[in-house]
Amino acid sequence: MSSKLVVALFVCFCVVFVASAQDLALDSKTTTKDLVGEISRHELVSHPVFNEWFSNNFENYQLDSKTIDRLKAIPTKDLSFKIIMGTWCSDSQRDVPRFARILEELNIAESAINYYALDADKLSPEKIEETYHVSHVPTFIIYKNGKELNRIVEMSIRTLEEDLLLILTTNDYQHIYAD
Repeated sequence: MSSKLVVALFVCFCVVFVASAQDLALDSKTTTKDLVGEISRHELVSHPVFNEWFSNNFENYQLDSKTIDRLKAIPTKDLSFKIIMGTWCSDSQRDVPRFARILEELNIAESAINYYALDADKLSPEKIEETYHVSHVPTFIIYKNGKELNRIVEMSIRTLEEDLLLILTTNDYQHIYAD
């Protein structure tokens, strides 16, 4: 092999190596791997990027105190919740912490709340989107004695508190994508 060819191959190798190293460094600084599958609230608050939006929206949310008082009058021991979200989704980033704040205010045990995350295509390896018939995120599914009462899909009709109150007290609630 000629020395020119060896030098040319070495230069090409160096250029490719440096470019790859720069891409990896850029990725580690500017992107976060989204969560997918069953997750926990702890995973959201313990991760620096997710905690930034979760804590801000949780702590700064102004609860509708009149509706919260009405919700507190409803027995909650037989209630459970599934929260299906995307860590990449601005609606989820806004409303999941707010919904969590409402549930905390109602003294709902963390064990009665299951969190699931879908990828940006709204898919998961466990097929959560199929199991729970989810097409939009966030989706908040409300259960009583294990039976689905209703769900809030993508955004509330009124407020999260008012929609939850309607779900728990009437059969009149329809989310924005209901037929």
